[in-house]
Amino acid sequence: MYSIYNSAVDSKVARSLFYSAIHKLAIKRGSCVILVTHQHQFVGNADCCILLENDKVLGAGSFADCVKVSNGDLCDALQIEKEEQIEIEDNLPQEDSERIAHVPNDAGSDHRDGIKAIEDAAQAEKRDTGIIHLATWSAYRLALGGTTVCLLLLCMFAVTQASFLVTVIQIGNWAAAPASEQYSSISLVIWLAGSVILLSIVRANLSFFLFIKASQRLHHQMLQSVLRAKIEFFDTNPLGRVLNRFAADVGICDEALPLTIYDFVDGFFTVLGSVATSAVVLPFILAVLPPLLWYFVRLRKTFVKTTRELKRLEGMGRSPIFAMVSESLNGIATIRSNDKIQYFVDKFEHVHNAHTRVSFAFEVSSRWFALQLDVLAFLLMSTASILAVLFQQQGWFDVDPAVLGLSLTLLIQISTTNFPWMVRQSAEVTNQMVSVERIMEFGTLSPEAALETDLDDDHTDWPKDTSISVNNLTTRYRSNLPPCLNGVSFKIEPGQTCGIVGRTGSGKSSLVQALFRILEAENGSIEIGGVDISLLGLYKLRTSMAVIPQSPVLFSGCTIKENLDPFAKYTDSDVREALNAVQMMSAIDDLPCGLDTPVADGGSNFSVGQRQLLCLARAILLKNRILVLDEPTANVDAKTDQLLQKALKETFQDSTIISVAHRLDTVINYDRILVLGDGKVLEFGAPKDLVSKEDGHFAAMVNSTGESMANILRGRAKL
Repeated sequence: MYSIYNSAVDSKVARSLFYSAIHKLAIKRGSCVILVTHQHQFVGNADCCILLENDKVLGAGSFADCVKVSNGDLCDALQIEKEEQIEIEDNLPQEDSERIAHVPNDAGSDHRDGIKAIEDAAQAEKRDTGIIHLATWSAYRLALGGTTVCLLLLCMFAVTQASFLVTVIQIGNWAAAPASEQYSSISLVIWLAGSVILLSIVRANLSFFLFIKASQRLHHQMLQSVLRAKIEFFDTNPLGRVLNRFAADVGICDEALPLTIYDFVDGFFTVLGSVATSAVVLPFILAVLPPLLWYFVRLRKTFVKTTRELKRLEGMGRSPIFAMVSESLNGIATIRSNDKIQYFVDKFEHVHNAHTRVSFAFEVSSRWFALQLDVLAFLLMSTASILAVLFQQQGWFDVDPAVLGLSLTLLIQISTTNFPWMVRQSAEVTNQMVSVERIMEFGTLSPEAALETDLDDDHTDWPKDTSISVNNLTTRYRSNLPPCLNGVSFKIEPGQTCGIVGRTGSGKSSLVQALFRILEAENGSIEIGGVDISLLGLYKLRTSMAVIPQSPVLFSGCTIKENLDPFAKYTDSDVREALNAVQMMSAIDDLPCGLDTPVADGGSNFSVGQRQLLCLARAILLKNRILVLDEPTANVDAKTDQLLQKALKETFQDSTIISVAHRLDTVINYDRILVLGDGKVLEFGAPKDLVSKEDGHFAAMVNSTGESMANILRGRAKL
């Protein structure tokens, strides 16, 4: 059994999909096909038709039976009356059909190679190699608050460590003093110990406050950069890759990096103080430090070079995991209905294992480095202890036994814990700075044009004149892709309605994006009300026009009213009036909380058609003087579509309306029809003029809807 979901495509593609794929490959082979569709022309010869209304079966039987009980909602002319219409006829002009269907033979191989290269480039995640660049360290320094703040923080660590050493020495002297002197100097010891505790508390709180603020600043910078990024960024970066930066990399900056930097700086000053004390007390250990230091530098260089790249690979390995989880949750119904659960389990196991291999290699490298440091610390401690005993017994160097004990104690401490831990943390700081590097990559994206310009103040009431003039417009989605619009020119007079039609992929939605400057013009211009929109700020431009996109968007966590009126500018009666206009008020009233009903994630508590209607109500509520519709009724039935078009004409009487439609009956009564093909203007004019051209592109599209529907469309166009 096949379950088919019918998308919004033009009439020719829809016929090809139904007859060449569904009918030929499924029905003729004896398969059971369930077709859920608003395009009733494909159900005329169905063995059984079921008409649903208000969650109930209104009629079942032939299509004619359903027409009788539909109360005029279904039109018998939409069905296919003749069996011979199963064969697809190419109604486009011959030269246009050949141009769309074929790629030149001499360029076939290069064309496929070019497309493959583009796809590979779009999916490949950028990975830096080599050392962490100075710009990354500088960015984190600025996020902390600048050079002054960093120096202040280092001074706090130095003062705390110095006070600790002074306190330890003073306690040693106090313990060695006679009892009479101990009582008189105990207040100094208590004061020194209290100052160390107070400095430690202040140092810890100040450090983590600055580190968390740095993480917040990096997150806000990346968030603002992504929200303002060009559309090219979202076309070339999967959702999992973006989630990875905001989840895992920001998580490292929030949790792991502050602790690592704190431990490293604290350990560094501890080791520095201990070594300095030991060098003063036992200067002979300076003889063994150079070879050990040379070995340590080589060891650390090898470790950091390896683990830094492993950390980068680990960061890249998380992106497919996030992408898999997102894809699986969004497509869980499709996965289950097609019995592909095990396939996705195996695929997830594959990407998870790839990430685990890198993580395991990183852990193994860390353990190897820790072992080498333990050996190095053992050699330092052994040498210092043997030399101290030897010098003391031979009397070669006069050392106070109490101070010698303190020095050896500090050496034991740094050899067993502080020094190995500090060195490992220094390497971890470098490795975790990879996350800062990845955040800064998304934090410095090329933004869209300016939100506001000086010209905005000169056009406070723009657009008074709602004429739209497109002059030789050329746009492309990315620099390495061919133009999606190539030399498009037309003009819409104020208050006119213009329908944009064309084959799937002809550039209709691209033109809508160009109107809102989501795609910037490479050549040519768009003038609205005599003003070049490239000179206006994006905020002024986009708030002055209303748009209903092809994919309806509702925001979760908000009520229905907040989705329609996010800034609380309108009354409840205004919202209800807009919902009545799109035939949704009764459905909203049936909900438990009415307008205050929360919207689920992605609007999943509404059907796709209902989401489109709610988005349409949002546009009606704004009542802008320019309305752009991109397939706003693709998921509603023909009867509802007619009612909505009537409501739009009443609401936007003096407005300019541009509507992208695959349903020709939606735009057949418009003032102008723009026919696009391969990113170019094929025809532009009044519907009655275009349907009269026997060899015209629009006339061919009308003919492809079927004989009965074509006659209806021609009649409505002439009226």
